[in-house]
Amino acid sequence: MNEYTNLLFAFFGGIAINTLSLTELRNIPRQERQETFSDWVYCIWFFGIPILGAGLTYAYQGSGITLNPLLSVNIGASTPLILKTLAATVPQIGKRNIN
Repeated sequence: MNEYTNLLFAFFGGIAINTLSLTELRNIPRQERQETFSDWVYCIWFFGIPILGAGLTYAYQGSGITLNPLLSVNIGASTPLILKTLAATVPQIGKRNIN
């Protein structure tokens, strides 16, 4: 199994999570649903997050961590949570007084 196989597993893990969130729309009346594939921002989110998951898997592999397919799927599926956590831990820079 080569490194590109793990990237595909991560990508499809992200697609699976996005598909699950898409299936939750069936419980919402049609008039109240958000736009999906007719909105380009949604399309970027739907396909962009799995691409970022594949990139995160590539970063893990590049740092010497041995990945199996199940771990790659988990990385791809948890990428939104990982990115949200990383963004929340960035320290806020306040105003500086320069004399």
